[in-house]
Amino acid sequence: MAFFSNNLKNINVGFEHLMWGFWDRDAQVQQKLKEKLIKNWRVFIKTYNRIKPFDHCLIQIAKTGNIHAVAVIKSTQFDDQTLIWPLEIQRGKVYYPWRVEFSLIICSEKPILRRFIKIESYIDGYGLAEVSPTDLTDVLNALSKSPELKIKAK
Repeated sequence: MAFFSNNLKNINVGFEHLMWGFWDRDAQVQQKLKEKLIKNWRVFIKTYNRIKPFDHCLIQIAKTGNIHAVAVIKSTQFDDQTLIWPLEIQRGKVYYPWRVEFSLIICSEKPILRRFIKIESYIDGYGLAEVSPTDLTDVLNALSKSPELKIKAK
């Protein structure tokens, strides 16, 4: 799997909390994003429900192609109303309640790998996609060349 973010700050929050969150379909957001969330809801839920413990995921900044983290899924499919993401704290409301918990995350301030992963299954609005085993292997190999890694496990 690949999870996408707008910025490194969100990736660091995911690292600190050992989790990732996805948009609430009913979030009060800009109309363009709202339309994407509604349109892609069914595909998101089907993909989200396929995420299982021990799956690996890459976490990438969507606009740059920079991959900053690799994580192992601990648990999925839980709704968490805790405010943890910067947007949630700023507005005092949960926007990403669809959470995935990590058992392990390896993160770097500098990109582990710079690559726009070719993703045919990208779910627009939710920042979720499936990745090929080759892309995952390339990122795992790049970890050995990354000098400043942070590791957190539960």
